[in-house]
Amino acid sequence: MKRLLSAAIMLIGMAACHSALAEETLPEGAANVVCKYSHTLADDPILYPGKPGIAMSHDFFGNEAANGNSTAESLLTKSASTCENVADATAYWAPSLRLADGRIIKPSYQKTYYTNQAVPGENRYKVNPLPNGIQLLAGDHHGSAANSNISFICTGTDYMNDIPTQCKPDPVKGTQFNIGISFPTCWDGKNYAPLVMSGGPNNAAYADKSGTCPAGYPKRIPHISINVAYMLGNVTDLSGAQLSLDPTLDDKGNVVHENWGSLYTAHADFFNGWRPEAAKYMADFCMNNAIDCGKEVAYSYTEALADASVTDGDAHATNFGSDKTLTLQNGGEGYSQTNSYIRFKIPEGASNFPKGFTPVYKLSLHGRAQPEGVSGVGIYIYATSDDWDENKITMDNAPDCSNATLFWMSSTEMYNTYDITPLVQSAIDAGKKTISLCVKDGTDNNFKFDIGSRESDHKPVLSLISYNEFGV
Repeated sequence: MKRLLSAAIMLIGMAACHSALAEETLPEGAANVVCKYSHTLADDPILYPGKPGIAMSHDFFGNEAANGNSTAESLLTKSASTCENVADATAYWAPSLRLADGRIIKPSYQKTYYTNQAVPGENRYKVNPLPNGIQLLAGDHHGSAANSNISFICTGTDYMNDIPTQCKPDPVKGTQFNIGISFPTCWDGKNYAPLVMSGGPNNAAYADKSGTCPAGYPKRIPHISINVAYMLGNVTDLSGAQLSLDPTLDDKGNVVHENWGSLYTAHADFFNGWRPEAAKYMADFCMNNAIDCGKEVAYSYTEALADASVTDGDAHATNFGSDKTLTLQNGGEGYSQTNSYIRFKIPEGASNFPKGFTPVYKLSLHGRAQPEGVSGVGIYIYATSDDWDENKITMDNAPDCSNATLFWMSSTEMYNTYDITPLVQSAIDAGKKTISLCVKDGTDNNFKFDIGSRESDHKPVLSLISYNEFGV
C-alpha cells in the first residue's frame, strides 16, 4: 500500500511539474498610457465604497468623475478622462505627498505600463484581459521599510527601494521625483474587489520568482506598474517627505485629525475603466502576440470577416478561401500573379470620441516578405468592392485591384501595421459598414509575401485607435 501511495504521489508531482513546464513563455508584450493629474479627494471607492470624505487624501488620475461612490458602471458611463488614450476611463489614485517643509505637492502625471511579465519573475506568459471593473491594490498603508513592490527615483539617481536622499536637481526643471508601484499579476478569478476590509483575502496575489501563481489565484492578468511624477523644485533629500494616511475619526465617523506617514507607506489603487474591447485588445493582440503596442491600444477592433488569395495561370479558377495563408506575388517568368482579398466590419465608436480625439484606422497583417533579409519591401493596399464570396472568389471573378497605396512589409515574421484611415473614412462617408481590401505585391522583383489568414492563429485585424500624446 505504501509503495502504491508513494508511486501515486510521484505521478501527481510529475504531472504538476509537467503542467508548469508546459505553460508557454513569451517575448515581451506591452502597452502604456499617460494620465495627467485630475483632482484630490479624501475618497477611496475600493476600501471605503459609498463613504466619501473619510479616507486619506488621494490624488486621482484618469477618470474625472472618480470619487467614493464610483462603480464599474459609472467609470464607463462617465468616461471623461485625463488619460491620453480615449479608451481609458480607469480611476488611478495614490496618497497625497507633503514635503518636510509642509508644502503639499500635486503630482504632474502618472504613466502606467502594462506588460505580460509575471513580476517579480522575468518570465512572460499569456494573460487574460483585465476584467471590467476589477479593483486592485498595491503597496502597504502601514509600511515602515523598503518594499520590493515600491520604487523611488529622483533626478540624478537610479530606481531604488529606499528613500532617496541625494537628488541632483536639473538647473532648469529642478527635481523630478517618481514613485513606482507594482501590482500583482495573479487573480483569484472570482472577486472583482479585494475583501481585506471585511477580513477576507486580497483578490490578487504576486507570482513567485519563477513566475508561478500561488494556489487560489489561477488567472494571469497583465502586470500594471504605475509611476507617479512630481516636480519638487530644488529638493535634494526626501527623507522627511510624507504621504497621507487614513484620518482619525470620532465615534460618529467625523474626521478629527489628518495623519501622515513616511514614503514607505507608498501605495496605489487601480479601478479598471478601460473599455472591455480595449482591455481585450491589450491582452490578446498586444501581450499574447508579444507586441509592444506602446500607446496604441485600440478603442475597438475587428478581425477579418472573410479573406482569400486568388492567382492566375493554371489555378485561375481555383478558390483558396479556406487556406491559413494569404499570398502576394507579382507575375513573372515562372511565377503566377497572386493577390489577396480581406473584408472587415468597420470598427465602431468614433462618433463617441470627445473633442480633440481624431479617429485613426490601422490594418495589422501578420507575415513577412521572402526571401528573408530583404528590407523596405512594398505591398499595395486598395479599397475594393464587397462583391465577392470567400468560398467562391477566384482570379476570374475577383473585384478590381488597382490605384493602390504603397506600404512596406518587414522580412521578419511579425505583425505589420498600416494606417489606412483615408480608405476607411471614404467607406464610412459612403455609408458602408464593411470594407474590402485588395492586397498585392508592390515590388518589381519575384518576392513573395505570406500573411496569416482568418483561419490562422494570427488573423488580420482592423483597429480604431485615438490618443492625444502628452510627450511623456
